[in-house]
Amino acid sequence: MNRFTTTMMISALAFGYQLANAAPSQDAPSVIVHFADLDLAHADGVAVLYRRLKGAAESVCAAQDRRDLGSQMRFRTCWQSALGAAVTKVDRPALAAYYRAELKGRNATIQIAQK
Repeated sequence: MNRFTTTMMISALAFGYQLANAAPSQDAPSVIVHFADLDLAHADGVAVLYRRLKGAAESVCAAQDRRDLGSQMRFRTCWQSALGAAVTKVDRPALAAYYRAELKGRNATIQIAQK
């Protein structure tokens, strides 16, 4: 089961990169995220997996992370797509809830900044 999930995560991260860059699948970078060592029944395990997924999404999308605004926007789109796709592919309710909670925190910050 973990090998299947890891394979799905690789695909999810590559898919996120493709969304942001419209690259053919053979050119999409991927990162393997291991989490067999984590207990996803506990909040600590979910938080560690989320951090690993965030790091993997950053690695996959790193080529987009430059100083100009267009590159920063492409990086952000790639990163969000890769992370969201990976969370979806893992298909664990606790991880999905953690992800949604993290997004709400970011959206609240953005909304405050816009006011």
